[in-house]
Amino acid sequence: MSLSRRTFLGTGAVAATAVAAGASLLAGCSSSLPVTGSFLQPWRSHLTMPREQWRKRLADTYALGCRELFVQWTGILGETPAQTWRLADTQVADVLDICAGLGMGVHLGLPYDERWWKQIDYANAAAMAPFLAYISDQGTRYMASAVWPRHAAFRGWYIPYELEQYHWSSVERGEQLVQALKPLVQTAMATSGKVPAISTYFSQLKSQATLAQMWDFLLDRLALHPMVQDGVGVAGLQNYAALAPLQALLQKRGVPFDLIVELFTQLSSGTSTDFNARTAEPERVRRQWEVARDCGAERIVAFAIDPWVLDDTPEAQLLRSQWKSAVG
Repeated sequence: MSLSRRTFLGTGAVAATAVAAGASLLAGCSSSLPVTGSFLQPWRSHLTMPREQWRKRLADTYALGCRELFVQWTGILGETPAQTWRLADTQVADVLDICAGLGMGVHLGLPYDERWWKQIDYANAAAMAPFLAYISDQGTRYMASAVWPRHAAFRGWYIPYELEQYHWSSVERGEQLVQALKPLVQTAMATSGKVPAISTYFSQLKSQATLAQMWDFLLDRLALHPMVQDGVGVAGLQNYAALAPLQALLQKRGVPFDLIVELFTQLSSGTSTDFNARTAEPERVRRQWEVARDCGAERIVAFAIDPWVLDDTPEAQLLRSQWKSAVG
């Protein structure tokens, strides 16, 4: 799940299938549309995207009820220089300016090191500590030198590394994670005055600790704003049951959190390692909205209006037309 979240939009391998003619409408939810934010996941192709195209995509996202945008990362730190890229300052400024004009706030993600899943694997235990120190240093340097917190549209920092209980089930690993996150949290607070956001999800892999236990450990030591992925795009609606203990913990501790509603459905990839997906059916999205309203989250954030609602596939067109009806 985690690997696909980082790669599927960049592969271009998004499958399309026929949409069931009898899919239920979302229009019945028009009085209480819960989604007020969305992620934007930049890729290398965005480096050459004209400003007018940025403006149109962002305006279309705003028109679907999005009032806060989470830019997942501002660049990729690759294994080689050729795989490394970053949005130009002029592009970041354009996104902030366009969003300010629309009335939309922006949470900016730090540059993301794509070695994350490889380096935190248990097979690379010796390499994990220096890697965590490296990404911590890179992130703090980026925030400390950025001018974006002074922009009217800026709403805070997003740490683009997803946390799940499988890789952080031991106290030793948990402490290493805390030591890496602590400078990021301190710098985020110093530059923006706000607790940084970070995504989390329930791993299907067996571990010694639960997701709630991992977060209890972290929140005893750090101030973080969890963004809980509902996991429905991969694991189905039953994944909400797996998240219930974490939801209860966060509510008990009085920790604000967001719920990330996934708008895609994973498809079988056969023998390929690519992530194949299509836009989710409107009926399933409606059911996610119903759960989201009662989950206690501060915000309901879509992953992601762009591309899963804005694309030109038949599935996206259907969801978009009914989403518009729900927005009213």
